[in-house]
Amino acid sequence: MILKTLMLAGAAMTLASVGQAQMFIDSGTKSGTRGEPIEDVAMLHSCIFETEVPSCQLTSNGFTYYVSWNEPTPSYIVEAMGTLHVNAPLWLRADIVEMGDMSAELAVHAFRHDPSLDPYAEIRANLQGQWVFAADPAYTSTVWGDQVTEEINGDYSSEYTLQLADSCEKSNGQGPVMIAHIDPWSEPPCMIIEAVTADKMIMQLAGGDGTLYKYVRP
Repeated sequence: MILKTLMLAGAAMTLASVGQAQMFIDSGTKSGTRGEPIEDVAMLHSCIFETEVPSCQLTSNGFTYYVSWNEPTPSYIVEAMGTLHVNAPLWLRADIVEMGDMSAELAVHAFRHDPSLDPYAEIRANLQGQWVFAADPAYTSTVWGDQVTEEINGDYSSEYTLQLADSCEKSNGQGPVMIAHIDPWSEPPCMIIEAVTADKMIMQLAGGDGTLYKYVRP
């Protein structure tokens, strides 16, 4: 193993060559300084730098985290996140600065990028991109990170955040499953994943009649 330590704006970043790179950054700020402390594993959705306040968006089990440059997260942490790929799994040590129904603004004090944190990496990678419902091509779904946008005849229909899990309550132990978090008030639908490859996706509704729903690439 070859370790290379870099100093970035007073924080330590470690890159480890173990087949896939790992990154660790700790600002040294004590948990609880800016709000309620949390530790969690989240997937990086996107980072935007072409704005007045650069920021990153992450998802965790249907919940969305927002991390903003300088206030309240150090700019070098946001900058480092911006070097990573979509769906990079990150362990976070942070404070909740502001809470919404399905989102929160975080002050991130430390994070670690480690591919082993995501047991569904292959499924998640195969889900990315556009899909067409095989039984009716008018229905399409586009997956970007953990965000899914659905359209009918090219018109916006709905949007949700997906969660991958071993099973859900209605799947009776079957899995893996994809849980669709649409809003904070409704029970999220759960789909049992029968197959997901680079060119096809087959699912059935947990607790349903066993009907298989097949999607293909356009």
